[in-house]
Amino acid sequence: MYADHYLKQHVCDPDRRAHLLRIEAMLQEHPFPPQLVVENTSYCNLRCVHCCHREMIRPQRHMERDIWNKIVEEVGSTAPNCELWPTFYGEALILGDKLWDRLDYARQVGCRNLVLNSNGTLLHRNDNIEKVLQSPLKRFILSLDGLNKETFEQIRVRAKWSDVYPAVVELCRKRVERKQEYPVIIAQFSVMHQNAHEIEAYSKYWHAMGAEVKIRPMLEWTASGSVRTDTIVHESNFRIACPWGNNTMAIHQDGSVVACAVDYEGRLKAGNVRDKTIAELWQILEAQLRTAHREHRWSDIPAICKGCSDWQTAGASYENETVEGTRPFWYYSD
Repeated sequence: MYADHYLKQHVCDPDRRAHLLRIEAMLQEHPFPPQLVVENTSYCNLRCVHCCHREMIRPQRHMERDIWNKIVEEVGSTAPNCELWPTFYGEALILGDKLWDRLDYARQVGCRNLVLNSNGTLLHRNDNIEKVLQSPLKRFILSLDGLNKETFEQIRVRAKWSDVYPAVVELCRKRVERKQEYPVIIAQFSVMHQNAHEIEAYSKYWHAMGAEVKIRPMLEWTASGSVRTDTIVHESNFRIACPWGNNTMAIHQDGSVVACAVDYEGRLKAGNVRDKTIAELWQILEAQLRTAHREHRWSDIPAICKGCSDWQTAGASYENETVEGTRPFWYYSD
């Protein structure tokens, strides 16, 4: 029954439609992006079956340090509690010690809500477990998507279960042993037909390790590539204003501000943080995207939005809260 819930077509399930409408009802205009996704690197070492990175056309590069500094300095002085993610469409641990230096600088200039997402493949190297625990991160999210070796390696192509799982277990063990509050460790699971049978066992396993569990529907990354899921319906009279576009600003490694956190190819560009402030670019996105969405003027939304149905996947489920108040800002208002 648990698996069946996640494999239903979102817009055909009355309970799911009602949930999406509740999410939409909470959307509002924010003076500054409440969630800022920054691509410190666009390199990734995996070829996961539910991700379009393997098809990405734009260059794979690291973000230049001066761009990162400009971003975090504005966040720290203007909106220090903004959820700041130093990853978008790449694996941040590839940066090595540069990553931890960048996070330390963000803390120094006032950023208080740092959230890192990783595939965990490099966690066992370069003393990264200790560096995670000593970092200023509030949340550290491991995208795992499978419990057993066969399932995990089928989905997380090029990853080795024997490298990733023991490292994440050791990370959890050390955090619990030290009675450490931050960072909260979250084991993420994107549901698809290949892994849905493992949801309950996965949740129990990571709860026992002292981690939180995030279960989310699979998305299609704007349908710009070949990734598809039959839980998303592309021809439907039902639509809500997109929570991704309303709540998130996404910045590519070259400083380009794009439509949202799933616009991996940068099909809509509002400008560049080299030339404008985050606040200015956020207002440009309001005129280009957010207002039309919230007013249901579907003929006026950008072309990338017209072809995207990832809004149907909004509202991940979180289990086993270990530290109060560290979940995404929208979680507490849903």
